[in-house]
Amino acid sequence: MKILNHLFGKKTPSSTAIAAEIEKARAEHAAAVAKCGAALAGLSTMSDAEHIKAEAEYQAQRRAADRAEARVADLEKAHAEALAAEAEAEKRAEAERLRARVEAARNAVEVEAANLLRSYDEHAAAIADVLTRLDAMNAEADAVNEAGRHTPGFEPVRNTDAAHRKHPDRLPSEQREKRQCWVFKYPASPPDTERVKYQADVAREAVVEATISPDTGKAIPVPSERYNYYGRELIIRPLLETREIVVERTNFRSGRTENPLSAIHLPPGFASGKSHWPRQQ
Repeated sequence: MKILNHLFGKKTPSSTAIAAEIEKARAEHAAAVAKCGAALAGLSTMSDAEHIKAEAEYQAQRRAADRAEARVADLEKAHAEALAAEAEAEKRAEAERLRARVEAARNAVEVEAANLLRSYDEHAAAIADVLTRLDAMNAEADAVNEAGRHTPGFEPVRNTDAAHRKHPDRLPSEQREKRQCWVFKYPASPPDTERVKYQADVAREAVVEATISPDTGKAIPVPSERYNYYGRELIIRPLLETREIVVERTNFRSGRTENPLSAIHLPPGFASGKSHWPRQQ
């Protein structure tokens, strides 16, 4: 198109560049229209010479507006054509990218996958040898344990899972700290009593950790306790003492064993091949 050659020379412009020129032409058209109106402003007070000059200015701006309007029309047509051409080019590029992906995927499946499956068969066979040897070791350990289970002082042989694939047990533990506690001291029971349940009931006490007030920083008092001492009701008043108490305790937990290797299944890499594991008898 002639207007594109005039604006861009031999270079083929993009739709974005054409859109920028359209906006520029629209701005020129608006400016020319505004100048047309300004050229004849104050016509009633003009002299003949001023009127001739204003008329010439008006005609010049009108022609400039007509040129800008024609340029906008031509550029809009060129912009639509550029958009269509770019869409077609993108469609061809997308088709080429898809063709390349299809070719790469076909080559990967036909060539690279075959190499990988051959490598898999080699490694799977080696792993199957390892699993066979481990099964033999565990079978021998079971046989040894069965043979020696009646032997005094015999220590059973662990299997490979217990020896190498079991996480450590968590042993029980206690964390102790010195804290302020309310201590209830109960009277000792007479040692000569005939009632068995009181024989071990000597110098008992109860320890309750004290709650510290955030305002005063002192232990919050607790109420006294009523205690039946051989039919007599005693009032046990707690004493505030510093005692070492258990603040955290963990219980025994057996270590986790990894998933059994017997669950592994290693199929053949290629059709009609033999399963690597479990091995066919």
